[in-house]
Amino acid sequence: MIEKHSERGGPFVVRTDGSERVRYDYPSFFSYAHRGRLSSYPSMRAECHWHDDWEFLVAEHGHLTYFVDGERVTIREGQGIFVNARRLHYGYSEDGSDCEFLCMLLNQMRAGATKDVLERYLLPIGDTSRPPYLLLDAADGNADVILHMLTTISAANESEMPAAQLTILSCFYAIAQRLTTMMDDADVKRMHISGPLPLTIHAGTAYQERHRTGRIASLTAMVDFIQSNFSRPLTLAEIASAGTVGRSTCASIFRDYLNQSPIEYVTDVRIRKAVELLSGTELPISEVGIRCGLRSPGFFSRTFRSVIGVSPLTYRKQLRNDLSPYRAETRAG
Repeated sequence: MIEKHSERGGPFVVRTDGSERVRYDYPSFFSYAHRGRLSSYPSMRAECHWHDDWEFLVAEHGHLTYFVDGERVTIREGQGIFVNARRLHYGYSEDGSDCEFLCMLLNQMRAGATKDVLERYLLPIGDTSRPPYLLLDAADGNADVILHMLTTISAANESEMPAAQLTILSCFYAIAQRLTTMMDDADVKRMHISGPLPLTIHAGTAYQERHRTGRIASLTAMVDFIQSNFSRPLTLAEIASAGTVGRSTCASIFRDYLNQSPIEYVTDVRIRKAVELLSGTELPISEVGIRCGLRSPGFFSRTFRSVIGVSPLTYRKQLRNDLSPYRAETRAG
């Protein structure tokens, strides 16, 4: 679960393909850690996105649900999740309850590993054939080590100790070692489960997996298209075309995976961008609306109020008076 700013690194930048460029905790380093709560996000829901980093989240108080590449997993208090690189994901509250969490991004490409270590151990973790996520429960020895390492990294960041970067680096390799073991175990279990099945079941399962993978690929393409073009008028036909599907299939994919219509998702992206601009710039409110694809001031104000609960002007005033619960925390991961 990631907010849009950090004390050391400044704001995150969203690329036009819908991915994030992360500004890490230390210049030229590879980690970002943040504590937050779901209630800081509009509708207690982060924005659907992806990035090249490994993402980890620990539910410290309360629980939440994560969507990862078409699957939903509940993370209970004390548990965590590892989200693999380049997987479409977001976190949200399914029952309206709040959750305080620790979220961390680690970029395996920037950890300074030798070419041999990178190719033999780190890159295979993120291969598209590997699981998109792992649930981290302390009852599992490997997961328990990872959870402990995440806490250690967070403590090193917060203390700003002189050797914090060395601590983070050593924790990263401990995490990578445990992830490798857990991924290998997951592969063995998957082969064991699928091995004895009759050929007809294999064929049916393979078809279902291809169907799901195709829908996720379409969703990713459509999310990227919306992220690149939200500042201009968008039609359902354009969005569907970006995913190379028909309009009805487009609507079905968004409803099944994001619980929103395509146009509702467009509005969600626009309002979250407006929150960023209202909190991070001094742009006139009318200009904020224009940049977010909501060119009519009246329509912008009504739409913003329907999502955030107050008008853009009131929201900006609340920010200045430290009263608004929403502080540009729009993404989960």
